[in-house]
Amino acid sequence: MMNACFRTAWLTLLVALSLINPGLLPVDSGGCSHVLETAPPARILVKPDSSNEMVPVVYAVQASACREEKTARDTVERLRGRGYTPDIYSWKDPSGSLWHSVFLGVYEDAAEAGLVARRYREAEGLPVFVKTLSQYALAEGGVKGAVSGKKRDAPKGPQDSRVEKPEIAEEEDISPEFTYSGFIEFETFLNTGTGQSFKDKNKKNEIRNRLQMRYGTDNLYLFSVSSMYLFQTYLNNRADDHYSYSKKERVSRNLRLSSQEAELSFDELYLNYGSGNFRLRAGNQIYGWGTADAFNPTSYFNPSDMREILFRDDDENKAGVPSLSGMFFLGDYTLETVFVPVHIPPIMAPEGNFWALSTNSFLLPVVVDGPEQLGVDIDNVGYGARLSSSRGGVDMSVSGYRGPDKDQLFLPYEIVYQGTAAVLKIRPQASIVTMFGFDISATLGGFVVQFEAAYSPDKVGIVEQKVTSLADLPVLTLPFETDRAHYVSYAAGFNYFIPMDALIEGHAGDAVFTFEWFKAQYLEGGLYAPSITDIVSCKFEDSYFDGRVKTTVKGIFETKHGGKIFWPEIGYDFQNGFLVEVGYAAIWGDGGSSCESDSIFYYFRDNDLLMAKVRYRY
Repeated sequence: MMNACFRTAWLTLLVALSLINPGLLPVDSGGCSHVLETAPPARILVKPDSSNEMVPVVYAVQASACREEKTARDTVERLRGRGYTPDIYSWKDPSGSLWHSVFLGVYEDAAEAGLVARRYREAEGLPVFVKTLSQYALAEGGVKGAVSGKKRDAPKGPQDSRVEKPEIAEEEDISPEFTYSGFIEFETFLNTGTGQSFKDKNKKNEIRNRLQMRYGTDNLYLFSVSSMYLFQTYLNNRADDHYSYSKKERVSRNLRLSSQEAELSFDELYLNYGSGNFRLRAGNQIYGWGTADAFNPTSYFNPSDMREILFRDDDENKAGVPSLSGMFFLGDYTLETVFVPVHIPPIMAPEGNFWALSTNSFLLPVVVDGPEQLGVDIDNVGYGARLSSSRGGVDMSVSGYRGPDKDQLFLPYEIVYQGTAAVLKIRPQASIVTMFGFDISATLGGFVVQFEAAYSPDKVGIVEQKVTSLADLPVLTLPFETDRAHYVSYAAGFNYFIPMDALIEGHAGDAVFTFEWFKAQYLEGGLYAPSITDIVSCKFEDSYFDGRVKTTVKGIFETKHGGKIFWPEIGYDFQNGFLVEVGYAAIWGDGGSSCESDSIFYYFRDNDLLMAKVRYRY
């Protein structure tokens, strides 16, 4: 019944979008599509500054370039609803055509601009480019904007571009507006293991529609990001034997509606009110605390979606939590407070799923229960605060949290019998934890260096038992005991923005190398080590042909037990809304003499994948 409702809703959505924007939502020349065109363009006045100061070459982070000013202004409003502070810059190309570029910011430092661009791509899943410009280039050709941010000093190098620095004055429009954007995507997974038929190799055929909507004014608006998933079996009617969203139909506390073949989630659905020096939000939210790229020790609130381990898109890795939040701007400091009234557990692959733990992982076959969900009780609420500031190009923050631990323990609970076979039942267990965190990010030349750490005085761990063979089972204590201990986790790394234009003549893309080391440990002995620790992650990203061809090579290494993942991807952006990507993931993992000496990747060593994706942005 729920599957039919999902399919009907999905088809209705496509029809509605087609009626709003006929022709399968065509993308205009600016790469944007918007619903309303009722508000007249605001007047932008350019006021020259009489100082006539010398200014350096700058680096602009461009989100889109549009021929229609209204389209650009709609893009600006959408980005402001997402928390960005964009501006419009107008210019003429060599043919004399007028363009309106939407810049997320203009920066003196190329590494800082590259970091902003990379974070935007990861957060929004949309293309963005870093353009090298001079103030003279910005001022000529009908420019209607100015370099945003602090006043810049005179250049120290041999630069001779002299320009009058303009300012922006805009006519305020307080009427509510409705904007939307999103994409429709088809993704398929093929397992490359030998000895399988095509139907057995085909593990996933999924259609996804991600829709982002905003309605309201700058200060008061309703914001939503929803994803609808439909698992398709027309290519392989047995594919749903390997992949399912949930074992049974259910509605989660954060409005995630799941069935075996369909799912609808609202990871962000909140009402926003802001005025002056504060901003309040109520509803499903995702919190981007921390500076690390792969593992965030200070990201306390949002549980992980682990149904595909590491292979979900960046915008799918975290689940939204129903919460109240407030952000207060206190001079050079920003204070954010969060209250989560109900516990949202992590999302795990159901039993029998392609990504479920291997049944031959331990001495006995294993059955893993679903994650524990704590009851609605005042003792199970979560709350925290984060104070952040920027000084001299260094971003830093301190934070604290008390509430449900987003990382659950995989607790060996009991031995049960399935027929005549003994099976070890693993029960994910939730607990309440106290955390204190610190993070810092600084730009050093072409590097952006990041460090993030969290400490807990009462993290729950599993007490060790010596289990190396079946002979130890009679003396095994089940369930395993747990104890609280001091705990620390940290992530340290950097992003290096490689000057590929100096190595490859004419290269105009963004080349970034990312490195990160993550470690988690209990400070007392007698407890099993955390399941995810001693991880090195590396990533190289580059783009060619004005951002059309994009390549990514990822490597993930578990240094303690020898597991690793090698994951290259290549994509082509047609820059008319369509994007195609293909990738391959090879997984290696070593098994030890006992479960605690196994690599975490050992359980997925047979899950090598060939992945393909076709996406249309609207």
